[in-house]
Amino acid sequence: MKVTLVNAQVLDGNNVVPPLGLLYVAAMLEKHGHQVQCFDADPDYQADMIRQIKDFDPDLIGLSFLTVGYQRAYRLNKSLRKELPNAMFCSGGVHTTVKPVETMNEFGLDFIVVGEGEETMVEVCQKLQNNESLAGVKGVMYRDNGRIVDNGRRELIQDLDTLPFPARHLIDMTPYLKPPGIIRGYATDKQTTIVTSRGCPYRCIYCGSHNIFGRKTRRRSVKNVVDEIEHLRNTYGIKGIYYCDDTFTLNSRWVREYCEELKRRKLDIKWAGQSRVDQTDEELLRLMKDAGLVQLDFGVESGSPKILKVLGKGGHGDRTEKIKNSFKLCRKVGIRTLATFIIGNPEETKEDIEQSFKVAKEIKADYTAFYFLTPYPGTEIYDMAIKNGWLDPNIPFSEVWAHRQPEMPLMSITFEKEELKKIRRKLQNAFFVRNYLRRSGNISFYSILFTIMMKHPKVLLEAIGKLLRTGRVDYIVESLNAEYWRMKKYEGI
Repeated sequence: MKVTLVNAQVLDGNNVVPPLGLLYVAAMLEKHGHQVQCFDADPDYQADMIRQIKDFDPDLIGLSFLTVGYQRAYRLNKSLRKELPNAMFCSGGVHTTVKPVETMNEFGLDFIVVGEGEETMVEVCQKLQNNESLAGVKGVMYRDNGRIVDNGRRELIQDLDTLPFPARHLIDMTPYLKPPGIIRGYATDKQTTIVTSRGCPYRCIYCGSHNIFGRKTRRRSVKNVVDEIEHLRNTYGIKGIYYCDDTFTLNSRWVREYCEELKRRKLDIKWAGQSRVDQTDEELLRLMKDAGLVQLDFGVESGSPKILKVLGKGGHGDRTEKIKNSFKLCRKVGIRTLATFIIGNPEETKEDIEQSFKVAKEIKADYTAFYFLTPYPGTEIYDMAIKNGWLDPNIPFSEVWAHRQPEMPLMSITFEKEELKKIRRKLQNAFFVRNYLRRSGNISFYSILFTIMMKHPKVLLEAIGKLLRTGRVDYIVESLNAEYWRMKKYEGI
């Protein structure tokens, strides 16, 4: 079969990375003999992409999108249906999985993929190629004489080493490999992403990862991961890796073996990933730094023990002391840190937010971000928000659901939205200098942003407009950064 896969991309700061989930599906389809075309594109720049898809003339078109990209994917789906009326259409991903019937009906899809998509899509394409019904294909919901049939969930893939490496060759990797890269504060070229595990045992009320990957963590072998690094070095000259695992340091024994294998193969790779404050000790930090670790990202979320428990991050003992100790250890060892905090939480008071501000100043992360609590579908906080009337159910799924750069919060729980907006402005502005102006290694990147300001004054004016509306100085950098991505992607700079 000829299959086109499209990720509906939405710019939100510098978070644009190759769509590994879609590329894993593409790799599996290629492995089983199908012709695959793949795009990671902003649907607002769709003319050339639609022309290429029409030339390819696929039998099946699959869309992937997050909640924030829902409207863009909807518009793209409508355009593609008009141009390719004979193709079948499907979608997959987190939003599709947690809102299956709504997505299927609103998009007018022939079927959807629920949960992990690699094995499901292979079986689907085999059935379609043989002109057979999708009845019985686990992980699929499909239409049968006007009614929607749910075939039930497919078992999760237990041995992740059986998956081929993501089919990065199907997209133009060039824009992703230009600076500043995905590791915040470590601006360099030729950085990319890898996933070493799936599944997370923790129960943070704002996270929906478990809807796709489950609660039990499955991990690729160290050899398989380092083989992928060597492949990326040989193919793209990769210098830096960001691990997109929910928690890279979850299994300390695996991490130790990984570090030893990197050193054994003499792979001079700089890397970063996400950790937890209850999973850091000095010995492990030193081992990781010696193997190339340059930064760890921590979801601190709050400096208030009460709010940490509300968010499902309470754990055992005094977590705020663990937070302070982890950042202290990272500074001692010489590892950069990123800290995220969430405001607008249930039961939160001004005193709780002051505690967060105090902790944020004390831990001295190299980059600090404050986000509004965003109730993504499929999370516990979404269900709470609907039940308690904190969220207007008529708010459409769209870019306003972005968690990094929205101008207003989606919910009003203990604070009015306008008040919470002002609080975030104060908090974020307090860290602007530390976040953006203390990085000598980013001089080349800032020179690029300055050039954009000179060549595209309209972009600068739009950024200033956001600054005036929100009072947040970082909107200048984030807006220019987003425009820089568009220029890399669509103008080839």
